[in-house]
Amino acid sequence: MKILTASVGKDGGIVSNYAQVQKALEDYVKVRNQSVYDSVKEKMANIAFKAAQNTYFSPRANIKANLLALPITKDNGKKRTGNTQYVGLYKLINWQRKNMGLDPLGNSRVRKVRVLASRGPSASTKIVKKQNIPRNTGPSQGVSRFMDGKSKPFVQARMRGSMFLKIGWAAAAAALGKPFEKGDFGSATIQRLTGKAYGGGANITNLAPGSNRFEIYNGAGVFDLRYKGTPMRSSNDIARAREKQEAGLMKGVAAEIASIYKLVIERNSQAWFGKKIKVKAV
Repeated sequence: MKILTASVGKDGGIVSNYAQVQKALEDYVKVRNQSVYDSVKEKMANIAFKAAQNTYFSPRANIKANLLALPITKDNGKKRTGNTQYVGLYKLINWQRKNMGLDPLGNSRVRKVRVLASRGPSASTKIVKKQNIPRNTGPSQGVSRFMDGKSKPFVQARMRGSMFLKIGWAAAAAALGKPFEKGDFGSATIQRLTGKAYGGGANITNLAPGSNRFEIYNGAGVFDLRYKGTPMRSSNDIARAREKQEAGLMKGVAAEIASIYKLVIERNSQAWFGKKIKVKAV
């Protein structure tokens, strides 16, 4: 789980688990006409918001391009014949179905079936090969019509899975009072992930009178929410998710720090440069 914290002490001092955030917040509160508590809450919400904006996800065009770019050769290396437009997608769907314990699309592989060879106490069994008849699948006539019906929901599901890494930060921003506009992330989805170990959110903990700890976190990517029982993903999948979430967080931190110092420079420009100046928007 990726976490960013910032604590405000009774004396107004700030401590964060990211040194650059701590320094920027210390400089920010000096030029703002509001409490340290409100200033830190505002900036933590902004960082979460910008982290969600900057966490990588796979656009529809990329997903479709990657699917269609999968190998389209048989095991013996010979080129497939016929319509190969959807072979990559066909392979990927069958790979997913195999992981779910299902037969491949079309059920066209040769299976071994055990049948009784005789009856009675001395009955034995023998193995018989059974060739299943394909149902309008594979690189043959009709593949486009069949795969058109499969590709859209599959690509949509892949996009939703990719977006989950962003939603954890969006949930943190919403919890601190900075939600995304309608249409960016579904409110039901954010609600489902808010405050969960496999989601995201924010906590404000009162440590003592006048002392508070702010925390934003993103834990999405641990469980596979597509399947009943939400099994855990592999350690490699989780590591890749954390890498993308941290990259998004760091970009969000950098963007908000740039915004902070734009204000700091403008507020101090008279003292520093002898005149008021406007800094180009960042």
